[in-house]
Amino acid sequence: MVMLLYPLRTKILVQGDDLATVIIEEAEKQNIPLETGDIIVISSKVVARLEGRMVKLSEVKPSQEAYRIAKEVQLEPEFVELVLKESEIVFGGVYRALLTLKDNILQANAGIDSSNIPQGYAVLLPKDPTKSAHTIKRQIQEKTGHKIGIIIADSRTQPLRLGNTGLAIGVAGFKPVIDERGKKDIYGKILKITRRAMADNLACAAEILMGEGSEQTPIVIIKGAPVEMTEEYIEESQMIIPKEECMYFGVLFSKK
Repeated sequence: MVMLLYPLRTKILVQGDDLATVIIEEAEKQNIPLETGDIIVISSKVVARLEGRMVKLSEVKPSQEAYRIAKEVQLEPEFVELVLKESEIVFGGVYRALLTLKDNILQANAGIDSSNIPQGYAVLLPKDPTKSAHTIKRQIQEKTGHKIGIIIADSRTQPLRLGNTGLAIGVAGFKPVIDERGKKDIYGKILKITRRAMADNLACAAEILMGEGSEQTPIVIIKGAPVEMTEEYIEESQMIIPKEECMYFGVLFSKK
């Protein structure tokens, strides 16, 4: 089995650009024509920009709580105010990062970022990444006739690990998690809890080619991914584990 990843370099995309058309045209131009079974990984930042999710920080009025937290973690009060508004829970913070819960994901700063966008702005996550993924999938399939998968990817950090990895926040066209429970390992023992996060793993692979700086490659096409394609609507809940079953959340945040 061979899996190949191809980064797509694009212009700086702005609100009003047709993302599906850009992907198709750039893939052809760069000699990576789309085929059935391809998985297209797209930076959440690009999707958010196209959806008008950029915020001018000078237009944000910080609350007293935002000022207090900003001083503690050395973030701009306007940025902190956005984090407070976008988060379901803010657990606390360290230097320039607040640990938040948003859309059932533990992440830094509610996914809000200020890199690779104009000075003085911040970009929020897409409003509904799942819906966005399915919309892009439908548009590309209508234009090409090929059944493809879509991942809208963000970056995250792992507990006690240095550096960013990829995270799938919106998926369409394939099953994002493979349940291995009930299967046997190489010694014949039954697997009891193993589930493989295929969408997250593919997002991690794509993250290597996307980069976090000036690469200007917000899209990666994956060919030969060992996933199960589907036309069913992939809900966010298919990638979420209940809080009480989560090793981190259940242990650290449960009431004793």
